[in-house]
Amino acid sequence: MVLPGRRLGPIVPDCIIDASMDRQSVRRELVSFLGITAAAVAVALVCRYLAEINQTTAALTFLVLVLLTASRFRIVHSIYLSVLCALLYNFYFLPPIGTFTIHDPQNWIALGAFLSVGILVSHLSDTARQQTRISEARRQEVEQLYGFSQQLMLQDDFRSLARQAPSIAATIFGFRAVALYVRDHDAAHYSDPEAVLLPAAELRKAALALETGARAIDGAQVVPLMFGMRSVGALAVLGSSASHVQLEAIGALVAIALERAATIEQSTHVEAARESERLRSALLDSVTHDLRTPLTSIRAAASTLLSHPNLPNEGRSEMYAVIEEESARLDLLIGRAVEMAQLDAQGIQVKPKPEKIADLVAMALEEARGPLGNRAVTVEIPDNLPRVLLDRELVRRVLRHLIENAARYSPDASSLRIWARVEDYRLMVSLEDRGPGIDEADQPYIFDKFFRGRNQKPGTSGTGMGLAIVKAIMIAHGGGVTMGNRPGGGAIFTLWLPADGQGASTEEPVRD
Repeated sequence: MVLPGRRLGPIVPDCIIDASMDRQSVRRELVSFLGITAAAVAVALVCRYLAEINQTTAALTFLVLVLLTASRFRIVHSIYLSVLCALLYNFYFLPPIGTFTIHDPQNWIALGAFLSVGILVSHLSDTARQQTRISEARRQEVEQLYGFSQQLMLQDDFRSLARQAPSIAATIFGFRAVALYVRDHDAAHYSDPEAVLLPAAELRKAALALETGARAIDGAQVVPLMFGMRSVGALAVLGSSASHVQLEAIGALVAIALERAATIEQSTHVEAARESERLRSALLDSVTHDLRTPLTSIRAAASTLLSHPNLPNEGRSEMYAVIEEESARLDLLIGRAVEMAQLDAQGIQVKPKPEKIADLVAMALEEARGPLGNRAVTVEIPDNLPRVLLDRELVRRVLRHLIENAARYSPDASSLRIWARVEDYRLMVSLEDRGPGIDEADQPYIFDKFFRGRNQKPGTSGTGMGLAIVKAIMIAHGGGVTMGNRPGGGAIFTLWLPADGQGASTEEPVRD
């Protein structure tokens, strides 16, 4: 979106500011000249009447005063003091005393040498001070440029970088206002919406001009942003005391940051497309393999029944059991695939109501009775736990997935433990098993779609979608799920929900 140009707000005229500053400068100059004059007269009187020192010592004392003045003030002050000290030295210490005349030619040489040394010292001190100021200014510029580059590097999103760069530049370098035109998006961004420097059309013209170096346009300094031979945009600043070199360095940093963010954005899109294709292939492979196994068993059992009409009742019952078991397994696989398709396509609609977590745990255990087999399950849920806002059907599904996952990855004779508590305004529900635990290499991917842990029991099949569904549902409730290993062996999965019921939303679907 291209922002229209706007006028700057009311501004105090520069002439008034300059006049006020001139009066203050003149006042400071008068005070400084009066101060050094008084100091020189005081030194002369002390050396002549109180200390009664000789000519050589007096000359060195005046030189020290000139050197101190040169180190603190401008060269005009030190030269003025050198001449003043020469006159005072002549008046108080060179015969005839009390006059500005000199009878001895050697005293003329001494006075000339004193004045020359004073002026030379003043010049050298002023040169050193200027070099110090230049070095300090360069150091500050480098620090500002470094801080600016660091702030730009924190912005990976291209649009966010374009919006934030003007404000960052205005804050770090003290510009009054900054405008950034980005050529790829044909958009202008301003550090202050009330102080727009130039309309987007002017900035666009500056970017398309392909000229190098900063130039003035309507009172603002405009720097084309070039990356190699390609124009990225244009940067305009107002209220800048920076040199053209510094402005061009700022423009170069902005151009590099924009190009970097654009490259990251492009690579992210490519990686997302590649990942989407990989997941699609993984889904086809997983669905093909998982659906073929129960279908093969059902087909074999049906063929046996058809080809052996006189099969004994015991064998017939066994074939019926195989068909029923594999049909249930096939139904589970299709259900998981449908869940994941809904999760990817439409998100998860949460319809929260106040519920007791103990009721949902009991329901999930009843539904998972088949996968649990003969395992002992210990449930530790206090009666005084508060009701929380949640979607009964979705959270029941989460608990069932976790229970079935624990049963799948733990020995048949092992036990499970489920306990709940409230911590930091969150309802925490944990489930631990006595299986082999989660391998460290698997932990970063345990909630990814289609991922199966390497500690899975031999002969155990799974879709690799259950934990991904668990994570998506918990995020949709404003909660989460974590995992870890028990010290004595086994895995612990902990899901949590906001205890104040503020996490779930009924207005918009939440996507994983």
